[in-house]
Amino acid sequence: MSEIDIQDALERLKREFIDTSAEKLDKIDAIIDRLYRGEEDDRGADFVEFQRDIHSLKGSAGTYGFDSVSLIAHRLEDYIETTRRLSSENLLDVQVFVDRIREIFEGGDEVPNDRLIPILDSLPTSGIAQTTESEQEAESKVALLVMSKGVQRKLVSADLTGNGFELAYADHPLDAFRLAVSLKPNLVVTSLEFDNLNGLELTRALRGVDATSTTPIVLLTSHSIDQMGKRSPSTQERFTKTPDSPQN
Repeated sequence: MSEIDIQDALERLKREFIDTSAEKLDKIDAIIDRLYRGEEDDRGADFVEFQRDIHSLKGSAGTYGFDSVSLIAHRLEDYIETTRRLSSENLLDVQVFVDRIREIFEGGDEVPNDRLIPILDSLPTSGIAQTTESEQEAESKVALLVMSKGVQRKLVSADLTGNGFELAYADHPLDAFRLAVSLKPNLVVTSLEFDNLNGLELTRALRGVDATSTTPIVLLTSHSIDQMGKRSPSTQERFTKTPDSPQN
């Protein structure tokens, strides 16, 4: 197969992906409309289908060169996770995310960074963190939280949002590295213990990239702080003990 044939095949696959994604977005629009109007008896099933479609878009868009769609879908998942219950107002916010994704697909190509940054800045935030008027006028702070889903992640999330941070989430250091380079967060908070790649290795990787070389990083661990100092005496990062889960 010649190089021209390969390019034609890739372009055809990209177009098919865009068409399939448009159909998914139509389905998502319909779900949002039903939830907003309160017409759906089984809200749970609709919501699960909605989350599955968004997660699918996030995972597959980058394969076809639409990293911006993956990033917006990731932001949407973060918005949903930090919103306790999707009210009518929240559903209108969700529609904004979906509309931005649709606009990118309708353009047919990835958007350049100079256009992507204003799009990301315009996306809604959950607003869980209560801020004063002066704080709202100040530049927003973004923290990237790298933890597996669970009670401890919710506890840390509440602490960060209570201190005025908007949150982005990653379940694993590999996902966190890609997201951190794109988002350039003001703070990274990561668990130490992960399979394959741990929080210290993530820290070293982030220190080696210009975009995150000076970003403050907090490592959460269930080990004693003294043990961690002996384990890695050269690190300049801050170790913090993981908060205990609430007792029943």
